[in-house]
Amino acid sequence: MEDWWSGIEREVHECLDRHGELSPAELGRQLGMPEAATASLLALLSTNGKIRISRVAPVRSPRALERRGVA
Repeated sequence: MEDWWSGIEREVHECLDRHGELSPAELGRQLGMPEAATASLLALLSTNGKIRISRVAPVRSPRALERRGVA
């Protein structure tokens, strides 16, 4: 019988193979998991050398833009 960790790792890889690069939110939707849980899972997989995290984007909230003088 497959343990939980191996099963979820397999599901992540299969989903990425099917859909290509996805954001944590998109991957979470595909797997039926919240974005925060997916991000934690991806961090663990990355730490163990199972995936590569290749992009990060800043949050673009109106307040953050105001503080930076952009809005």
